[in-house]
Amino acid sequence: MEFQCRGTGDGKLEFGPYNRARFKQFLIENPGIRLKVVAQLPESRKMRGFLEGGIIPLIAYYQEGMDHRNEDDRAKVREWLKEEHHGELVDIGGVVHKIGKSTKGREALTAFLERVMDWLIENYQPPQEAITPENYKHWRDTIFPIGGPDNYIGYLVETGILKPYGKAI
Repeated sequence: MEFQCRGTGDGKLEFGPYNRARFKQFLIENPGIRLKVVAQLPESRKMRGFLEGGIIPLIAYYQEGMDHRNEDDRAKVREWLKEEHHGELVDIGGVVHKIGKSTKGREALTAFLERVMDWLIENYQPPQEAITPENYKHWRDTIFPIGGPDNYIGYLVETGILKPYGKAI
């Protein structure tokens, strides 16, 4: 069982009315049970930015018929990756469907990004410089603000890290 709550500043747990009732009933039905409280840490904005601004566009870049600059193409890639690398099987009316779960939260995002990176390296062998967060950060903080390429993939092609593949960057 899982119950959602928040810690208060005075050392107590705050539940919503539904979760409070469920938790209380659970404790009544399971006297003496050991519980494990695990913090849901906020995700890193930098990690999310690297995923959304560097990795997802790179995967879209490698896909035939997709444009890494097109928001709809990036959204399709993101949803496909969530289904493939962070999905769960759900039985709906006797038919099993695979759906992508949320990647919100540090643990979920970290695990998702690790699986996506493993898949990306295994299938496309991108240059190491293209998948290094420090290189993305350099483009984002140093190159982009002064009028450099307006997207990370354009930067990678302009610097010769990626080959153009005949696409307009």
